[in-house]
Formats: sequence, C-alpha cells, structure tokens
Amino acid sequence: MTRRPLWIVALLLVGAAAALWGSARLTWGTAETPRFGEALALVALAGFAGAVAVGGWVKRVVGAVMIAAGLLAGGVTLATGGSGIGRWTALLGAVLLVGAGILVIRMAARLPTLGARYQSANARRGSGDRDKDVWDGLSRGEDPTVRGAEDER
Repeated sequence: MTRRPLWIVALLLVGAAAALWGSARLTWGTAETPRFGEALALVALAGFAGAVAVGGWVKRVVGAVMIAAGLLAGGVTLATGGSGIGRWTALLGAVLLVGAGILVIRMAARLPTLGARYQSANARRGSGDRDKDVWDGLSRGEDPTVRGAEDER
C-alpha cells in the first residue's frame, strides 16, 4: 500500500489549516475580517485525524465534510468581499480543503487506516484448525468454555 496519497492529503490539510487560520489575522481591505478561519482550520486538522482513523465509507464521509467545509469557507469569503491579502489567503485555504476532501473520497481505499497493520487476517473467521482457532480466541480475550456452552444449546 503506497503512502504517497496520505502525505499529499496531510500537506493539503496543513496548508488549508494554516491559510484559514492566518486569513483571520490578515487585512481584508475594506471588508471586515470574518472570524470563520479559526474554526475551519480546526476542521481541516480534524479532517486529517478522521481520514487516518477510520476506514471504508466513513472515510468518504470525512472527505465529504472536508469538501463542505471548504465550500463554506469559499462561499463566505466570496460573499464578504474586500481585496486584501486575507481574502486571497482564505480562498487558498478553501481550495486546499476542497482538494483534500476530493482526494480522500477518491483514494479512500488506498489511504492507510490506523491500526490496520495489526489486524489479523483470520480475526473474524476461523482458519479451519480448531486448536489454532482456540488459541487465537484466547489471544483476543475470548473464553473457549463460554463459546463451547453456547454451541451445545
């Protein structure tokens, strides 16, 4: 499994968080500086944690939330107006956030998931060898006497 998409997502989200956070501290020209930058910067950082921590369709939901947050940031930025550097920085953050969300959705199956390396291939299904399955169950904390009692019912 390649790690390259994960690094790209990480860089996009760190860049989006930095741009959105910084946009609230920069001048927006004639417009009043909106205060959405800090909150959406935290969404970008939480998006990375979510993209790594979960798998499957939930990872795609995390990507969709990132896209929605990026579109929200872009929409508010365009609606606010102004011509200062803060506005352009917020737009950059919005674009990076949408790009990261799209990448997470498209590459959800290829992105690594936290703890996936440590999951046994036979964790849910038996191997066919009863003795091995009992020992594997003990390793997972299962009581073979309880399972045996349930099978006899």
